[in-house]
Amino acid sequence: MKALQKPNMNKVRFTLLTVIAIWIAAGVSLADELRVASFNYPPFQYEEQGEVKGIAADIVKELFKRLNQPISINFYPFPRAVENLKTGKSDVIFTFYYKKEREAFTDYTKEALVDQTISLFVHGDSPIVFDGDLSKLNQYRFGLVRFSYGSIFDAAVDKKLITHVEYVSKMELNMKKFLRRRFDILPCDRWVAYYYYSKANLQESNSVKIKELKPPIQSFPAYMGFSKTNNLGSLRDRADIVLREMKKDGSYQRIIDGYLADWGITQPP
Repeated sequence: MKALQKPNMNKVRFTLLTVIAIWIAAGVSLADELRVASFNYPPFQYEEQGEVKGIAADIVKELFKRLNQPISINFYPFPRAVENLKTGKSDVIFTFYYKKEREAFTDYTKEALVDQTISLFVHGDSPIVFDGDLSKLNQYRFGLVRFSYGSIFDAAVDKKLITHVEYVSKMELNMKKFLRRRFDILPCDRWVAYYYYSKANLQESNSVKIKELKPPIQSFPAYMGFSKTNNLGSLRDRADIVLREMKKDGSYQRIIDGYLADWGITQPP
């Protein structure tokens, strides 16, 4: 009887590495499910009948699909979402504005996930025009929700360049007041305005047209943030590559256009 030969460990390692390489090339993910934290901010990310939807959410889902990286997206109050990223309970957060102090626990994507644009909206039959000088609009009534509209508009309110201001607690209520002509000008993120306009028009019997004034007040990027606690810098780098590819191949814009079509907007503003 022949003695059993011990396997050649170098050959075993080589075979195992070859199999893993074949699996990866075939698109089989070896990664654990990535824990992605977010917060309710329609139309960028929100839940509807148990499904995660939104412009940013769909971009994130497509991005990680291309990376063969399974994810779970969970919604939290914003402070908790940030804390989860800091402690490593979550691996990724979106949409996330850049702040210097957050670099201590966040690897930001270099590529913006979405660009958020603050514009002024008026009624479709309004004669109001805008040349970029907010002080020229001081005679009109503005409807606001109690959050930041970006440094330029916030400064105009603080410096009393705009004085006729009415506040409400929710954007949905603000849009309904606007469509009922309770005030003249609605400052709002562009996509947020069109989203709530489409929702309000479904509920109101008398549809009112709205018009976006140009130029916009301010645009600022929002990113994905990866937890430094969980050492995900290399995954962040790969996410940047895929995000750039999506913008080049048209799939990024198609996601946005799909939502615009749902809201009755046939051409991107």
